[in-house]
Amino acid sequence: MKLYLALGVSSGDLVAFAGAGGKSSAIRMIAAELSRDGMKILVAPTTKMMVSEVEEMGPLVTSKDPKELRVSIKDAFSGSGVVVAGGGLISKGRVDGIPPDSFGSLMDLADVILVEADGSRHRPLKGTADHEPAIPDASTLVVAVGNIRALGKPVDEENVHRPQVFSDLTGIALGQSVTARAFAHALAAGSLGKTPPDAQPAVLITGVEPGRSMADASVVTREIWRLGVKRVVLSSLTQEFPGRVWIP
Repeated sequence: MKLYLALGVSSGDLVAFAGAGGKSSAIRMIAAELSRDGMKILVAPTTKMMVSEVEEMGPLVTSKDPKELRVSIKDAFSGSGVVVAGGGLISKGRVDGIPPDSFGSLMDLADVILVEADGSRHRPLKGTADHEPAIPDASTLVVAVGNIRALGKPVDEENVHRPQVFSDLTGIALGQSVTARAFAHALAAGSLGKTPPDAQPAVLITGVEPGRSMADASVVTREIWRLGVKRVVLSSLTQEFPGRVWIP
């Protein structure tokens, strides 16, 4: 199954991804799937993305001026089905974000817009700070992402981005193990906590393979359902393989 179909992405959508453990990989996979199916895809961060994470998707255009950026995006689509846009190139090989309120004026340029709405420093799970995620009001779907390998691991800097924030949100003390309920709460109340009223929420659990991780993901899924988020998708989502997808 294609990941975009499992998540319910369709033409006209603006999809914001928040959380940890595979946002950029999910965006790359979905952009490739949609492009192969004949759609034009715009990829952009509202915070920051690594150039190395986006350079293989399509041409990168940047500008601080909204009108100039719009023209550059339109021109770039003449030669590619996927375009990556940002506010500019900044230090440490990163692309600066586009303000969330600017996306409404870009909706007509692409069939689907994919937005990375926060960062996680490559940790499998995160605590969502008060200023996060930076989700455009024009979003139609918000996808919270978490990697199942964080389940059962200690709440610390190695396994959780902003462990103290995660602890405050979930009630799991620093150094204690991440429970299924805490994993689910971090996604439903943290990553999805600022979902616009008209947008649909969804959860993508990554790092899943048949066996133990699938069983763990099933336990987390039940907790997510209890919190009112009905659309949950599981995926292997590895760099080496396009990624297998399951709907529990």
